[in-house]
Amino acid sequence: MRIAIFNTVQLETAGGMEHFSIQTAAYLASLPGVEADCVTMDEAFNLRYGRLHSLYFFRRFDRATIFREPREAIEQRLGQARYVQCATFAELRETLGQYDLVYSRNEITEAFLFCARVGYGNVPPVVFGCHCPHRFIGASTLHSRLHNLLYASPLYTRLAKGVAGFHTISGGDTGAIERQFPDHSVVQIPNPFDAVGYAEQAGQTKPPFAVDAAKFNILWAGRLTGQKGVTQLLEVIERVNESHAAKVEWHICGEGELSSLVLEAARQHENVHAHGHVDRLAMPAAYAGADLFISTSQWGETYAYTPRE
Repeated sequence: MRIAIFNTVQLETAGGMEHFSIQTAAYLASLPGVEADCVTMDEAFNLRYGRLHSLYFFRRFDRATIFREPREAIEQRLGQARYVQCATFAELRETLGQYDLVYSRNEITEAFLFCARVGYGNVPPVVFGCHCPHRFIGASTLHSRLHNLLYASPLYTRLAKGVAGFHTISGGDTGAIERQFPDHSVVQIPNPFDAVGYAEQAGQTKPPFAVDAAKFNILWAGRLTGQKGVTQLLEVIERVNESHAAKVEWHICGEGELSSLVLEAARQHENVHAHGHVDRLAMPAAYAGADLFISTSQWGETYAYTPRE
């Protein structure tokens, strides 16, 4: 059996979905009688898509955000699986047509692409994995509310109705998808996470940054966005520093549209360290070096990796 795991976004972006795709393709390709590959659009497409995506979120596009992980490292992690990139929709249609099954994410971008550019009937059965929350619970920002409006709309129903089924990760999304797509197969399967193996990695990698053992080191990791609660994090830092600034060190790992707020906090407070993007392989050592990990996510976590890590 041949399986394609398709993402519009290239694997070098090194986000959660990209990590899942690499892990899943590598595992499936190791099974007898199974071929599994990661398929994405190419670099030129991703540069155009990245600019449009940044425009939507009212932020300046940073080219580095789609090149966080080198291709060589990705191919090594893929093992027997391949990494295939397509320059055009015609090439994508031809490439996906060589497989028996296509697994993709539930983003409205992919739904539009399959419906209007590739055609569900021109490729093998497509399964959407709900790695993007179908509905943000407690959404309070313009973009999160717009997201909820779009994904619950007849437009999304029309764009996604050609899929063979849905893979959900959370109970909330399972219920929402079942109500919106009553005639489709919906199966809930949590993401895999090897807690023992992850803990073992902590002693096998070099810490990505030094910590002051005489201080209480607090770690925060994730995308620097409103959804992840960056504003709330900075409020916590201000309140704690009023009385404990000399005893506490803050280590913030990640990038995103609110990076400037974190950099400003690092300029204002000597005990706030903005480390930017940290390689996924180095994160176990970062967790191990901290005294406390905190998460300030506000809504929409289908499967939060950082608390598990």
